[in-house]
Amino acid sequence: RYTASSRLSLPFADGKTQQPFYCRAKHPKGSRYVEVSNPGECPNSVTSTITIHPPSHEDFEGPYRNSSILCQVRGSRQLPAAVRWLKNGVLLKDGITTEGSVADSKRAYITNSWATVTEAEWDAGTVFTCQVDEDVRNTSKALECG
Repeated sequence: RYTASSRLSLPFADGKTQQPFYCRAKHPKGSRYVEVSNPGECPNSVTSTITIHPPSHEDFEGPYRNSSILCQVRGSRQLPAAVRWLKNGVLLKDGITTEGSVADSKRAYITNSWATVTEAEWDAGTVFTCQVDEDVRNTSKALECG
């Protein structure tokens, strides 16, 4: 099972005045066409930015030949983000560390989550996915190194 996502970024006024939007996905096994709208108010909404930080080659030089992938969620809410990790599309239950939300100097709240990755998994092209709500970020050696 594979997941793909798409994002449309617009100025607030354009996003509210041009609604609804439509998302069309085409696939050999079927197509979908759905209406997408944002009924929320911008000033009161919770916005999050998710970044994923893959390991560097040097990270695997230790005796255990493993490292970690960082998924960082930066948002306007204090509650810790619910972070899920997947490995090749399968829910990962072990080797995960997630810390509670911490405020930064700009009044944003940051949740960090790490997934352990072995050098063998990384070299094999295993795809790791960080999922927060409906947002996903993927990383693998092939994605990072072309």
